[in-house]
Amino acid sequence: MRKDWSSHSYANVLRGDTARAASSLFPLILAGTGLVCASMLLANIRWAAHQPALAIFAYCVLSLSGMWGIALMWRRNDRAALVVLILVAIAARSPLIAKAPFLSSDIYRYLWDGRELLAGYDPYVMPPNSHALGALQQDWLYRYVDWTFAPTIYPPLDLAFFALADKLDDSGLVGIKSLVELGDFAALGLLIAALRRRGLPAGRAALYGWSPLVIVEFAWSGHEEVWCVAALAAAVMLYDKGGRVASALALAGATLVKLYPLALLPAFFPRRPWIPVIACVAAVLAGYLPFLAWDVNVLGFLRAFATGFHFNDTLFGVLGAQGSLAVFGLCLTAAFVARQRGAGLVQTLVVLILGYFLLAPSVYPWYLTVFTVLVPLLPSRADRALRPLMAGIVGWTMLAIFGYAAEASLAARIVEYAPLAIGGAFCIAHLAQRRSAPEFAYRAAYAEPPLSAS
Repeated sequence: MRKDWSSHSYANVLRGDTARAASSLFPLILAGTGLVCASMLLANIRWAAHQPALAIFAYCVLSLSGMWGIALMWRRNDRAALVVLILVAIAARSPLIAKAPFLSSDIYRYLWDGRELLAGYDPYVMPPNSHALGALQQDWLYRYVDWTFAPTIYPPLDLAFFALADKLDDSGLVGIKSLVELGDFAALGLLIAALRRRGLPAGRAALYGWSPLVIVEFAWSGHEEVWCVAALAAAVMLYDKGGRVASALALAGATLVKLYPLALLPAFFPRRPWIPVIACVAAVLAGYLPFLAWDVNVLGFLRAFATGFHFNDTLFGVLGAQGSLAVFGLCLTAAFVARQRGAGLVQTLVVLILGYFLLAPSVYPWYLTVFTVLVPLLPSRADRALRPLMAGIVGWTMLAIFGYAAEASLAARIVEYAPLAIGGAFCIAHLAQRRSAPEFAYRAAYAEPPLSAS
């Protein structure tokens, strides 16, 4: 009887492909298991201050597993790897969502500002310790609120989220944590969509989904930064689709969560910017309009915070407020010129935001989560000179947890900024060597085509 060798061979090929696919997933599953187990260990430590060695061990495992998984995922674009990425991201966050924050108490201030707004008081004018808020101060929340002498510094969209969270749950953290995680997974989904749009491997989204910093600062600490990160991911994706006004509105949404994205307008719209810039500014003003009608002071404690307080700063400590502002103005001009000459959007955003953080008076660890969304969107054929800097930024996000101890320990600050300093030094050396060549005619491999007059 004649055998059908062709079908037999095809079956063997299929079995071989399946076996190879399964074996290639095994390291990913192993790294993801380490990430989830470390998260569960952190969640089961009753009070980290009483068990510092165990907490440090758990975070080290979380970081090592995350870095290993990110490295394995970086070039993956298959559906199975993407499923593992998403499932592990969910599983790693789940144990920490129900756990009260330890590293930061900001989440309680969020709820307080929302509760104050719902009670009919202006959070930009009325600090928590105001005598007029005596009835609110009797509730459980007040004893957890920090900086009770200061009015809020959070923009209007934040306050809307805070009020909604308090409506959802006024006796605990379930409401605010749920909204934060909604933003968290929105950011992950938007990042995956943006990667698809740019023709980049979807596995790069692991830099966000499996980042130890993102997991701790959003799922555990519940920081509002997540909505800014999601809005910036949306702005980039909409820009790539050609929606200039839609991208500007997404950027306005990011600005109404954290004010600094407004400074990114020159990077987004270097040519014929008037319509998107007007749309962005108008949307931001519309967000502030109800509070302006209430009281002209809509900055709250922000001005005093920016000029009178500092935390984990670098160049700001050397240049001061005016010097830092002047240098950042030069950064904005350079970004605008670079974009007009064909520099890509994402690398311009990364460098501009990096400059902002280095010149800012306060750099809290969760600020750096924005890089976990932007760095994966860099084109594959990125400029070799910038690669060390980007690696240094990723390393900075991995060690950003040391920022909590930066004010008390110089060693902690050195460890935190070491990857960025090393990456920056290699980048500068590479650029200096290249510019000293006899014939310098360089166009970045990742640069977009020069913008036409149209």
